[in-house]
Amino acid sequence: MKNIILILIVATFLTNCSSNRLVHQYKNPETGFFESNKLFIIGLEGNLELREEFEKKLSQAFDKEKVRSVKSIDFFEDSFTKEKKTLEELNTIEQTLLNAGFDAILITKVLGTERRYYTSRMLHEFMTSNQTFEDYYFGNQYKYLKQKGKKEDYTIHIIETSLYCICPEKERELLWRGEIEIKDSNNNSKNIHNFIDVLFENLKENDLLLIY
Repeated sequence: MKNIILILIVATFLTNCSSNRLVHQYKNPETGFFESNKLFIIGLEGNLELREEFEKKLSQAFDKEKVRSVKSIDFFEDSFTKEKKTLEELNTIEQTLLNAGFDAILITKVLGTERRYYTSRMLHEFMTSNQTFEDYYFGNQYKYLKQKGKKEDYTIHIIETSLYCICPEKERELLWRGEIEIKDSNNNSKNIHNFIDVLFENLKENDLLLIY
């Protein structure tokens, strides 16, 4: 019974570690506690339908945390991400946002996807690492015989999110940036939900945007 419980605990641990998590982050050393009065949300995604769903769900999540936010797709429609912007145009956009009361921008983009693999024997080998030599050898001799365990694969989406301050005295200053891995669930809504969970957990840990 103890072995079964231990296997379940380790299996849960490995699943969490291999799926949805923050892998890299940077926080500006000068950034302490940051509270936004009005957050501008940008999803850099060419698929208009997916961008709209992402920005909508993220904005709703911030609303639940009492953080006022506006979707870029509502403010600038689809031209904001479809058309290339010059520095002068970005300065104009920033001034437009300042005039509208925004003080922070949250930009999210998918950096890429990766295919990852594991075999059905991986957990078994880990769990039985305290075997005797004989048990360990016989349990792993398939390696020498070139017999492979069942191979399974899954897709990881690598997503980068950046938080910028557009306060009047600062010029698009980076406050925080995080790189998050999300295991593809074959469901966009579920993927977005998982991303938001990881994002909010780390915004909270970094005292950003008043996430409780």
